[in-house]
Amino acid sequence: MKRLVPVIAAALCASALAACGAGERGAAAGPVDQAGVQKAKDLITQLQNRPTALPSTTPVGKPVPPGKTVDFISCPAAECNQFAGLLTDSAKKLGWTLKAINTDGSPGSQQQAFAQIARDRADAAIYVGIDRTVYERYLPELKANGTWMVSACSTDEQGNGIDFAICTPEQQRDTGRLMAAEIVADSGGKANSVYVNVPAFTNLSKLRGEFLAATKEFCAACGTGTLDIPLTALGNGTPQLIVGYLRAHPDVDYVALAIDSLASGVPAALKAAGLDQVKIVGQGGGAATSQAIKTGDQLASVPWPYIETYLAGLDSVVRHVTGAPQLPSQLPRSWIVTKSNVAETDQTIDDIIPVVAGSDRMFQQLWGAAS
Repeated sequence: MKRLVPVIAAALCASALAACGAGERGAAAGPVDQAGVQKAKDLITQLQNRPTALPSTTPVGKPVPPGKTVDFISCPAAECNQFAGLLTDSAKKLGWTLKAINTDGSPGSQQQAFAQIARDRADAAIYVGIDRTVYERYLPELKANGTWMVSACSTDEQGNGIDFAICTPEQQRDTGRLMAAEIVADSGGKANSVYVNVPAFTNLSKLRGEFLAATKEFCAACGTGTLDIPLTALGNGTPQLIVGYLRAHPDVDYVALAIDSLASGVPAALKAAGLDQVKIVGQGGGAATSQAIKTGDQLASVPWPYIETYLAGLDSVVRHVTGAPQLPSQLPRSWIVTKSNVAETDQTIDDIIPVVAGSDRMFQQLWGAAS
């Protein structure tokens, strides 16, 4: 995990005249690339329909032994607090026990969590966005314990102690592309956007890169910039940093969020600063995001398949302990939510919006655990 930037440094950067991080500034200039705008619109039209099936429907086909234990290491983002409940309910369907381990996101806290997993001698561990350098020294003990290691949303590849990797940077790239398409299409090829990034979540690097590249692909004249938010500002200082950036860059009319939870308090802060013409696009989803889209406080979101991500991780554990063939790491295709289809997000699972409606039951059917 990258070294965190102090909040005060980020605040100074946000109020400076130059953008924080990579990107270009300046008003969109030159003729509108109508072909690029149409390409962006076509992509949105293609992905507005919600996926209806999981990538694989291959059942386990073997009895699942009861009594297994799975340890889950969460992350500091608001969304991560819901995953433990989802996994706990699914583990119960299997006759298993899930133990949630919370951290503050620091390497020291994460190392303590892996030490706990080693002491627990858990049958499996699922963890979110943690670099392998943090827990490398525990891998020999975890392997000796027979702990199946599931890495979710990190930059590390499967192998060398990581038994299954899901929500990889490559799997996130289409999300950034779709966010860019929405902004270009909505602006008619005249957007100036800032991508609000969280460098501590290194798994989002591909998403950011794809957003910036796709914006230029669809609209070469569109301005882009990056604002980095430190982990310590999550949940409190983010609105002020975004407003500070926008005041320093008055040409910016779109904010692209690396995680939708960054939007908490932002619409109100924009209105208070007289910047309510700025539109927000994000990724991740959730009840608060859906409500913001319904009220017009957010333009669009690309819901991340959280349920499908973590249940695919649990599915890999089920296949491991039963000796069934592993499925390839894959996720449902991307899906964009706007005001026209936001009503579809009202159906939730443990207060989490699935990309594939009923995906939890679909996984349970694969395991032979549906009731």
